[in-house]
Amino acid sequence: MADPMKGTPLEGFELPAEVFGLGAAELAYLMSRHETPAGERSRRLLMLDPRSADDAALLAGASSLVSRGWLRLQDDGRAESLSNAALVEYAVGAAVRWTRIGLVGETVSQLDVAVLVESDTVIALMQPRQLASWFIRLGDREGSTGSLVTDLVRERFVADPQAGVLVEVQTLEGSRNLAIRRSGSGFEALADVAGPGTGTGGVVDADGLEDAVSALYREEVSA
Repeated sequence: MADPMKGTPLEGFELPAEVFGLGAAELAYLMSRHETPAGERSRRLLMLDPRSADDAALLAGASSLVSRGWLRLQDDGRAESLSNAALVEYAVGAAVRWTRIGLVGETVSQLDVAVLVESDTVIALMQPRQLASWFIRLGDREGSTGSLVTDLVRERFVADPQAGVLVEVQTLEGSRNLAIRRSGSGFEALADVAGPGTGTGGVVDADGLEDAVSALYREEVSA
């Protein structure tokens, strides 16, 4: 698959099996290489806008990527991203859909967030961690996104049955959301929540939960 933006052809890069990390400066530098509507949306959701970063910060990000072997300068002076960095750069710069998964514990202070970014070929599950770093897992864009997100929601409830989860799916055309919490042996799943007492839906079983999540992804998106 060739990168249609500025950047590196991706044919030679295998998706890593392990979770890896990128610092804020590294990720901001990769995002600074593209001016696309998808890149703008990714920057907003990841709370990293390279336009507000000074040259020194972007240079630090580029230098860090060079030291990891994930960026090199070509003979003509152009920077070429490599390996995991090239895959992340493609995912965020050519994204067609974003899913923000808000994981709420028993108190608001226990809020955690994950962002699933989908391009035409590569998906990236990204979670913020300490010191403005992001943990990232990459995968192929195949199979059901609804099933993948449902599994993430179920994992959260296994870890904390009292948790609440808000799934927000965005495209460049619009957004939808689903608020979920445990209800007895099932789940309360309310779609299109705009505030207290709003939303449609009700209590569903495990299969109904996957149906409710998958309904957020029924609209086809293309690069």
